[in-house]
Amino acid sequence: MTVLAVGDEVDERLLGDSLPERLRGVRLLLSCGDLPAEYLEALVDRFQVPLLYVRGNHDRRYGEAPPPGDNIHGRIITVGGLRILGFEGSIWYNGEGVQYTERQMWWRVAAARPAVWRTGGVDIVVTHAPPYGVHDGQDRAHTGFRTFRGLLEALRPRYFVHGHSHLSYRPMADRIATIGETQVVNAFRSVVLTVEAASATHA
Repeated sequence: MTVLAVGDEVDERLLGDSLPERLRGVRLLLSCGDLPAEYLEALVDRFQVPLLYVRGNHDRRYGEAPPPGDNIHGRIITVGGLRILGFEGSIWYNGEGVQYTERQMWWRVAAARPAVWRTGGVDIVVTHAPPYGVHDGQDRAHTGFRTFRGLLEALRPRYFVHGHSHLSYRPMADRIATIGETQVVNAFRSVVLTVEAASATHA
């Protein structure tokens, strides 16, 4: 399945007059947060495929006007045989927006464990914040969750797709890292995942 993941900044190329060939087979949209609901609605209209999303730390407006699709925070949704689990928000740094302490996120991950057990595992984890030490920053606001490192070790998903780490701030940073059996993918702006082939290319 070809999956288009987006996060943090609007990618105008996705709504242009001509659609690149590699985007014509997209069957699923994943949003890693901090994007306008109107933009996600436009993507759904453009691609005519399901949208699964988590909120970023700045997505407080989603409570009043959510984008079309399924909010998968703490939930597993299966699409095309892929089991997809999501977690919203960033590490707590000033208490404004969608933020969690490490302990709060640990409890949310723990609460999802029964659903993971029932489905026999997960193929893709979608988050806003990255795992600690992978694609994260040195400032408090952009530090990843240590809980997500434990999740990677325990669940070993094929992909861990996150936002929050703006590649425009660090243009030389890697988009993809491999941790054990998992490809950790920074979805900043947009990235295309061909899940069956376990490969990723920048849109």
